[in-house]
Amino acid sequence: MELPVFLKSGEVARLFPVISETGKEQRAASILLAVLSAVPSYADAVLGRVGQRISSRTTINTFTEVVFKNDDKASRQDRPDGLIEIERSNRKWNALIETKVGNNRLSDEQIERYLRLAKENSIDAVITISNEFAALPHHHPIAVQRALTKKVDLLHFSWASLLTEAILLHERSAISDSEQAFLLREFVRFFSHASAGVARYTSMPKEWSTAVDRIHAGGTIPKHELAQDVIGGWHQELRDLVLYMSRVIGRPVTIKLSRNEASDAERHLNEDIEKLCRHSLMEARLQIPNAASDLHIVADLRSRTLRISMRLDAPRDKKSGKARLNWLLRQLSKVADRNHVSVGLVWSSRAATSIYPLDELIDNPEVADGSRPGSEIRAFDIVLASASARWFSGRRTFIEDLELLAPGFYESIGQHLRSWQPKPPKPKHSVMEQEVEPSNSGPDPDTPKPVHEVRPLAHAGNAHSDLLEIPDYLRRGVLSNPQR
Repeated sequence: MELPVFLKSGEVARLFPVISETGKEQRAASILLAVLSAVPSYADAVLGRVGQRISSRTTINTFTEVVFKNDDKASRQDRPDGLIEIERSNRKWNALIETKVGNNRLSDEQIERYLRLAKENSIDAVITISNEFAALPHHHPIAVQRALTKKVDLLHFSWASLLTEAILLHERSAISDSEQAFLLREFVRFFSHASAGVARYTSMPKEWSTAVDRIHAGGTIPKHELAQDVIGGWHQELRDLVLYMSRVIGRPVTIKLSRNEASDAERHLNEDIEKLCRHSLMEARLQIPNAASDLHIVADLRSRTLRISMRLDAPRDKKSGKARLNWLLRQLSKVADRNHVSVGLVWSSRAATSIYPLDELIDNPEVADGSRPGSEIRAFDIVLASASARWFSGRRTFIEDLELLAPGFYESIGQHLRSWQPKPPKPKHSVMEQEVEPSNSGPDPDTPKPVHEVRPLAHAGNAHSDLLEIPDYLRRGVLSNPQR
């Protein structure tokens, strides 16, 4: 295999690299890169997220121990861990790879050096991989000089996200090639072991407890100190949460972001900081494939409460509030633990949402008609809440509570919810009926009666029941050709 023209030397990424015991990061990088080059479906699942779709005409070459022609003086510690080269239709896309495992953190100084190196060698991107989390690959956990990313993309994957992609592919049986499927299973087995250095996000930043105590006591927190650290931890936990729920459900769960938030990580961060400082809230919406609605997560620091909810539009074909509520209660009949479940009745007027414990509504659904006279129920909020102040304030217990509550809500409630769909309209004017010619002689007694009686097609007129007069020329010749 020929090396890229800008490399002085490099090794093909090996599935079984010969590396010293201290080279955990180099070993992890080599195994990952080898599997990316050998299992196209996995490469497509990973690199497709950054716009590099892998097809049957794509060639993926991966290298480790790369040394650049114009960087001879660089020490071994200063070299990137690897390089990806994607070639399709005489076009190439290259990316430097830098990995960290365990508690090792990415360094802004090192990343900026690699960005300059990529620019000097016309390399398209720098990809970092560590146990730090980001909502999207373009949302990098490290802030670097913006000028360095004008011509070189800076991308990031967590090890947990790479492992999750492999698990989802395996569970969907998406790889038919037995050898590639075997490689993917071994990849999952290796990176699932504690010795690989892959870790989940298990603790909020040290500023978390201080921020919760200040807000609960009625105070505020500064935007550019406590708030920024807290929201940074919140974003990392959300990304870890969706990966965890993806593995639980077996389908990809994603964080719902607006177009502006997805394209600008800094704007997303600042908007959430503003919400925390003004309203003492942290919020997120998770999208689950084919679920009735988004999963809404709210962490209220003032009341020290976690709330998980889904909203369903009320059925518009039912007139009374009780009938609309009973439509929902039938879907909640299988909920076993109702102690912390409540239902919010969202009204069509500006009246505040009426919140009731689920048990109370089951015993007395008539409250849906008497709560807001003159206003009808527009939607329902189904809410599962946790109000353990001690757990909420703890750096680890907050995450443990959230990661129990969110998937638990979906398993016990969310998967059973179905959104209301209006029934399809019935035709006002049937095209299957045909005119019957009048006969003076009457029916022939020897002619058998048709199974379905054919009635004359009513001509449009001024009947008030007709919503629209249908001109004859729109009937597409059905009358002139009854056999059609």
